[in-house]
Amino acid sequence: MITKSPILAAIIALVAVAGLADPVTRVDRFSREFTLDVGGSFWIENPTGTIEIIGTDTPGLRVSCVKTVIADDPQSLTLGVEQTHVMMEGNQQVRIIKTVVPVVRAGKWKSSVAYTVRVPRSVHVKISTSSAERIRVQNITGNVTVKNFNGLIVFDNVVGSSIVDTVNGSVVYEYGAKPTANAQLSTVNGNIEVRVPGDSNFTWVADTIQGEFLTTMPVRGGFNGSTFRASVNSTGGPTLTTASLMGRVVLLRKGTRVEEARSVQQTPRVSLPIPSAGNTWETKFQAAKFDGNLVMSVPIGSIEVGRIEGFARVETGAGAIKLDSVLGEATVVSLGGPLSLGDIYRVLSAHTDAGDIIVRGALDGGNISTGGGTIRLLYAGGPTTLRSGGGDIIVRQASGPIDAETTSGDITITADPNAKTEKFEAKSQQGNVAVNVNPRFSADVEATIITSNPEANAIHSDFPGLTIHRDQLNGKTRIRATGKINGGGQKIQLYATEGNIHITSQTANPITVVNP
Repeated sequence: MITKSPILAAIIALVAVAGLADPVTRVDRFSREFTLDVGGSFWIENPTGTIEIIGTDTPGLRVSCVKTVIADDPQSLTLGVEQTHVMMEGNQQVRIIKTVVPVVRAGKWKSSVAYTVRVPRSVHVKISTSSAERIRVQNITGNVTVKNFNGLIVFDNVVGSSIVDTVNGSVVYEYGAKPTANAQLSTVNGNIEVRVPGDSNFTWVADTIQGEFLTTMPVRGGFNGSTFRASVNSTGGPTLTTASLMGRVVLLRKGTRVEEARSVQQTPRVSLPIPSAGNTWETKFQAAKFDGNLVMSVPIGSIEVGRIEGFARVETGAGAIKLDSVLGEATVVSLGGPLSLGDIYRVLSAHTDAGDIIVRGALDGGNISTGGGTIRLLYAGGPTTLRSGGGDIIVRQASGPIDAETTSGDITITADPNAKTEKFEAKSQQGNVAVNVNPRFSADVEATIITSNPEANAIHSDFPGLTIHRDQLNGKTRIRATGKINGGGQKIQLYATEGNIHITSQTANPITVVNP
């Protein structure tokens, strides 16, 4: 029988008690008031925490803040409170509120700030956040823009033009009256739910890759590839654009429930003769399936083909291109129009001079570029290069090396949840860069920010082991983070100008790749 000495027993007891110690929390509340013109603008940047914007008939801006810091010990709590700042800037035309946390955090703590802001209802609103449990905008007649990574977004009686762009968040849009301005709602993994009065008239454009469309409204229209376009009640009115790559889109008449919504069925496609190589078309070309290799050029017009059994070389001088699946290599070029591509089983080369590009699967990798637009790639199975002359780049699951660059926009790369290491390069000339990996992911990291406002832009990592350096470069601050995460592995190189860099640890469900 083994017995413990009294000293050893006391040490074990102390360690056990320390391991069971509860975290410590501090909550600070404060409010401020500012002048703000009724036709002015309000911007808010908040990495973590809820945001509520309420439009009123009262002049000026009133903001209430709740700052919460949670730490493992009192010393870390003090550091967290001191290093989480709320900055309020601007003038009566433009007011800006920012939550600023340090590049390197001493101690073990995390913080969030919840904002409730009251503004004149005609103010233009811009919201930017990384992880907000909830964003709510209510009673605003000005324009509203929301960009975030994760969290529920709720619009209630927002009358002006609106743009919502989120990666993992869902969107709920409740119209108080008939829509009178355009709205563009986009999410990668979330759902979209829109409620409108029953007598509303507008054009509904809905896009999805693996989701579905449901509605309780009378719609007349049909599909063009993965995009559904229809008139609601009657023609005319604004355009409501809803895009969810993986989620569900629901358009409801106010007073009805989601359970009552019916699925929007795809209308039959018109099959036209396939032109021989060298022939040109000046109108829309559609075909459900093509057995063999497809080579065609359209000087002015759009191209839509379902399944192509061989390789594809498709080009249009001006128009959209939609291909559902290509079993061989694919070269797709438009000199002015969007590209919507499904599963490409061999190397993909896709380019448009102006327009967005959506690709469901580049199973063998390839090159994807746009002169000005957003690139959304659901799955990359091989080495992939992505370039945008002005727009966001989003890679939902990368199972191969990624090289992404945009002159103006955010870059988000999510690694295969089963990947142990991978090579990523991401460069944004004016935007944020985010890389999401599983908790066991290993890499050598080199991250750089060039900024004129070092208090606002920072490098955030959920992994320990990075060393931060700062120096001056041509009148700006250069912030560099280098080191190894989980022992090191393939190299991750990240670069952002006037933006933030996030390296996030998260778990996600892998995308299933279907064999042809």
